[in-house]
Amino acid sequence: MQRAEIHPRICVNGLSSRKWTLDQDVAFYRTLGVETVAVPFVKLAGDVRAGVEAIKAAGLRPAVLAGGAATPFLGGLAVLKAPIDAASAMNCPVFYSISGAAAHLMPTDEAYRALVEALEPVSAYARQKGVRLAIENSSIATRGHGFVHTLADAADLARDADIDICLELQNCWYERRLPQLFQENAERIAIVQVSDFLVGEELRLNRRVPGDGSIPLEWMIERLLDAGYAGLFDIEVLGPHIEAEGYASAIGRSLDWLSERLARWGV
Repeated sequence: MQRAEIHPRICVNGLSSRKWTLDQDVAFYRTLGVETVAVPFVKLAGDVRAGVEAIKAAGLRPAVLAGGAATPFLGGLAVLKAPIDAASAMNCPVFYSISGAAAHLMPTDEAYRALVEALEPVSAYARQKGVRLAIENSSIATRGHGFVHTLADAADLARDADIDICLELQNCWYERRLPQLFQENAERIAIVQVSDFLVGEELRLNRRVPGDGSIPLEWMIERLLDAGYAGLFDIEVLGPHIEAEGYASAIGRSLDWLSERLARWGV
């Protein structure tokens, strides 16, 4: 089947090929003509300088640098300096990560206050390096990695800590009043992550190619566009179905699904 032309507002996240090396990712992006990418810091951590140079040499545009369990915002500057420096070195405007886990028996309100406080010096350092921070609303199924799960909570944190939002549709599609939340926070949304999920299956790290599941993705994306969101849509698919299908096919089908709809909507 002939591939749809990749829409310029689409980004491919290296977590969609989570077991590949950065070199494998780069080679694959060249075969598809992918230019805009989200780079997982974990794929740079072995040799950050070499990874940054490989991305530059390939002519890729890193839209965001992705953090994760190893680089939570609660870790403070001691943990986050390296990825912020890496983002700055590759002229990547945004570094996003998750909150980090609340301490044992700690109420969420207390963890929230600690997170806002921890973000102050980190955000100040990031601004000096020309990098914006963004909080990802993480899944309740990965509570051990973070406690900011809903878009509503991510929006509160973004305002209180003066950072942006990495909007993970996988983790907010069940919320009420989404159009209102999109309208109120469109200017703080740094990137939107797109994947699908089939209701009834295991929740933890179990995503599907857009269009293969139960999430009303077209409705959500249209509401985001109506709200004035003008940024990128990041393909981040992972889990057993993606592994079984193979990265090349799953990412390719995701690109086709999203490109066709963005082109149809004329954005």
